Amino acid sequence: VFKQPENYVVVQTKSENLDTYAIRLRDLIDDVLEQTQRPRVTLIAHSMGGLVARRYLQIFGDERVQTLVMIGTPNKGITPDISDDCDLVGAALECRDLAETSLFLNKLNTGRQPSIPLYNIVGSGCPMEYGDGDGVVVTDHAILADAQNYVIDGVCRGSTKPLHLDLRDPLRYPRVYEIIRDALNADDAD
Repeated sequence: VFKQPENYVVVQTKSENLDTYAIRLRDLIDDVLEQTQRPRVTLIAHSMGGLVARRYLQIFGDERVQTLVMIGTPNKGITPDISDDCDLVGAALECRDLAETSLFLNKLNTGRQPSIPLYNIVGSGCPMEYGDGDGVVVTDHAILADAQNYVIDGVCRGSTKPLHLDLRDPLRYPRVYEIIRDALNADDAD
C-alpha cells in the first residue's frame, strides 16, 4: 500500500520480507497518529502480522504503541510440515522469514524486546505433525515468554477451516473477543 496525498493505492507485489512489512507498518502508524492526533496506537495482529508488529517495535521502539494483541502468531516460527506448503498460500520471502530456523526469527527473538503490554492468544486442540496447535501454528511455537499468553481450546473443522482462522470469529470463539476487549479497556485505564 502506497500513500498518496488523499488516499492509498494498493500495488500488488509478489513477495516481501517481514522487515519491509515492519517499515510499511511504521508509515501506517504515523498516518493514523497524525489523523487522530493521538500519541499512541493499540495494535491487534493475526498470524504473521504479530511478527511484523513485534519487528516494528524492535526496530522503531514502543513509544508510539500502547499495547500489542497477537492472535495465532507463530512467535517461534512455523514447523517444517507447514513450511513445506507455505508457498501455496504465501510467497517465498514471507515463507523464508516464517521458518522456525530463519535469520528473521533469530533476530526477533534474541534482540531487544518491547516494554509495552503484550497479549498473545494461542490456539490449541488441532493435532499437527509436530504437536498440538491451531492447524497452522504449533502451540509451543506460539507461546511468547514476555507476553500474557491465553490458550484457546478449539477444533479444526477441516484442512481448509483451521482453528487458526476461526480464532478471528467472535461467534465461534467469544473468549478471543473478551481478551481483546480487556486489553483495550486496560489501555483506557492508563
